[in-house]
Amino acid sequence: MLARALAILWVTHLACGLDNMTSQARVENDLLHFSYKLDQYLDPSKQPCQDFYGYVCSRSANLSQTGRQRVQSFLRQADNEQLMDMELQLVNFFKSCDSGRGVEALKGSQLFRLSGGWPALEPLKANISQRSSPSNQTRSWLTLLGHFHEMGAPYFFETTVTMQSNRRVVVLQPDTTRRNTLRKFEQRVGEVLQSFGIEQSRAHVAALEVLSLERSRRDIVKAEHIDDQVQFSYGNFKRSAFGNASLTRLDWDGYFRRSLGGKTPQPGDTIVVKQLPRLVDYLVLLQNTSMVRLLNWIWTDYLMDIADADCHQLAETHAGDLYAHVVQRVTADRVELAQMYSALGKAYTDQLAGSEWIDEISQQNSRSFLGTIIHLTLAGDEQLGAAYRSTLLGRRNLYRNLEKLRQLQRRRPAPSQSAQQVRQYAQVFATVSALLEQGNLSTPLNYLLLGQTFSRSLVAAGSSSRTPGAWRSPDSERRFAVFQECAAGQANANDLLLELLAQRQALSGFRLALPPHSPLPERIDALLAAGRAQLSLQRLFFVANLLVDCRSELGALQQDRRRQLTHATLRHSQEFSEAFQCPPQQQRCNPL
Repeated sequence: MLARALAILWVTHLACGLDNMTSQARVENDLLHFSYKLDQYLDPSKQPCQDFYGYVCSRSANLSQTGRQRVQSFLRQADNEQLMDMELQLVNFFKSCDSGRGVEALKGSQLFRLSGGWPALEPLKANISQRSSPSNQTRSWLTLLGHFHEMGAPYFFETTVTMQSNRRVVVLQPDTTRRNTLRKFEQRVGEVLQSFGIEQSRAHVAALEVLSLERSRRDIVKAEHIDDQVQFSYGNFKRSAFGNASLTRLDWDGYFRRSLGGKTPQPGDTIVVKQLPRLVDYLVLLQNTSMVRLLNWIWTDYLMDIADADCHQLAETHAGDLYAHVVQRVTADRVELAQMYSALGKAYTDQLAGSEWIDEISQQNSRSFLGTIIHLTLAGDEQLGAAYRSTLLGRRNLYRNLEKLRQLQRRRPAPSQSAQQVRQYAQVFATVSALLEQGNLSTPLNYLLLGQTFSRSLVAAGSSSRTPGAWRSPDSERRFAVFQECAAGQANANDLLLELLAQRQALSGFRLALPPHSPLPERIDALLAAGRAQLSLQRLFFVANLLVDCRSELGALQQDRRRQLTHATLRHSQEFSEAFQCPPQQQRCNPL
């Protein structure tokens, strides 16, 4: 894949190349325009050598939100005839989010019809449900859970199905999540009922029912149970009451028919139940709960994360791969971005791949990641297009679209490690998009805004730096121990090493990206120094590569860790000290 992508890159570059004079003029214009924009983000009250994170990030925490607004503007104004099919899907999703998230759209969704509706909206239907016979009620709650589980909303327990030796293995895992405190949950219940215009007296009764069931559910979650598992054949599982005399036989065939596309497990298939006592507690609770109370609880909880979320949150949660694709499309010059990927990949091969830091498996993962991201940048993602081809998102009903997306994600195999890393890396484009306004990434802005982030992903080779030694060679242990002792108490040594290596890769690439044998760098340095921030190309590199990590969605603890890691990295960077004329450090840990 990498060879093919590089061939496409070479041919495209020949076709789209600019003459040298035009290229230099654009480089100068892009860099100066970008530096002028930085005036509104840098905090002159902070000293770069003392608090570089505060200097860069104090005023720029809302950049990612601005980038989202640019993407949303693109989605609202896009010419459908120029969009790929999968991009049109996301356009439809955003338009349904804008116009189709009210009560009538909710009532028009498939899940609403199949489940029997939301009694808080329809008091007459609630009265009819209360007169249901106990046997019908017993069957109904498992059928109700089946509908929600089929749509990718696994309440009370989650079901996963795999095949082993031509037999199904079904694992039932009781739910133990608590997204909010009970007080916060009560507040959000009131907000949801109010946002859907439910009359106050009905809303009060529904809220009491929802909170009553939620307290009982939380008691089950808080109960101490051994984390064990019990195995049944499906035939025995259906007949079992799990030692509880009050638990009647349940229609498990009907439940699994929804999960298995109309089929049911065979009598010899295996059912594995994790934390059986907790699952039994749930089953008893549900059996003794009226359908009105259960429906009011399940719909209120289901809508909590939809009613308050904006369209970007919903898109990133339920169609994150599509969203990441479109954000890059809005932002990037595909050819020049792919050129940067290729150049940094070559620098990785020349400088790091042969060192004792990187093992052979990491080298292979890095090549795979590099080939994947170059191919996706130049040619698009055929697998992504194929995955969404069978799912048609409309423009009028957000809830129906969410059901389709949940079902799609539930059917799709788990993404590969490389695909996960590409998507994680692509999150940075929302911030980059905000910095560029209506322009697109070009060389050398690619290196300024993406170089270190991409190099970090490339060096880590798809593994997490929080796992000690995940990408390092076993031969590096002795040298890493020396580095770890040198950097003790400053930051996680693996994270610090990764940042230093990534910074060295990106900085070398940035220097090579400037026009060779040209007076342009000196000219730009002189113009930048005359500005209020008194920048230079070297200073611009450090500012811009941190700027994309200043994200408002990071919590206080995450921001503090990021600040600590940033300052530890720059403390050991001779290039940073030279750029900002910082006092020399008494001890500098150099990994190379």
